[in-house]
Parts: sequence; structure tokens; C-alpha cells
Amino acid sequence: MRHLSTVLLVTAALAGCSSNAATGADAKAQTSQTVTQREIGQAFDMKIGETISVGDLRLTFRGVEGDSRCAIDVVCVWAGDAEIALKIEEGRQAAVAALHTTLEPKKTEWNGYTIALVSVSPSRNSTKDIDPADYRAQLVVTR
Repeated sequence: MRHLSTVLLVTAALAGCSSNAATGADAKAQTSQTVTQREIGQAFDMKIGETISVGDLRLTFRGVEGDSRCAIDVVCVWAGDAEIALKIEEGRQAAVAALHTTLEPKKTEWNGYTIALVSVSPSRNSTKDIDPADYRAQLVVTR
């Protein structure tokens, strides 16, 4: 009886592991995301974590690395700056670029493409922090 209980326990554990393990195709389906195609020369907005395809490029907005922009409800002597991290991929090549709203670099060159940060929204407010999910980066890609 003790042997049967051990066999059943091991079988149940293995069955549980195999039902949670994803096959290669399943894993790819679980991690794939919808990639929106955008036009070269047309400005577009991206949210954090979103991937956009422009020409042969895949761009992923990884996050806002810093945001010292002047809040809309105060008077500042300097406009401040927002910095984003943007992953750029073409074929098997990939890199992460830091782009700024006020400081340099505001744009980067990649295999004949120019990727420029137009703006970061929403505007800051001195009494409320921006939720990362609310950030949008407006970019334009030219050739």
C-alpha cells in the first residue's frame, strides 16, 4: 500500500508538471504579442512595453528612465527633460537607445533610419505622480 501511494504521488506530481510545461509552440504563443505596423515619416504614440514595426525595424518602448519636466501647475526656470529607453531591432541586430525630450540625444540613427523622440506625455503635475502605465512616447521614424 505504501508503494502504491508513493507511485500515485509521483505520477500526480509528474502530471502536474507536464500540464504546466509549455511546448515550444505554446511558449512562443504565450510570449508573442501583437505588433502594430506604422508608416515611415508619420508620428505615432507608444505605451510602455508596446512593440511597433516601422519599415524593417521593430521598436519596443522599454520605459521612462527619468522625468524632470516642469510640472504644468508651477513656474520653472528650465523646461526639464524626460528620457526614455527604446529597444531597436532589425533582423538579428538589437540595441537600446536613450532618447530625450530636451537634452541630447533626441534622435538616433540605425541602419539608414532616423528615430526621433517627439514628446512624452502626460504632462507632469506637482501634486500627483505619473503611473508608468499612463506614459506615452511619441516617435517618428524617417529614412
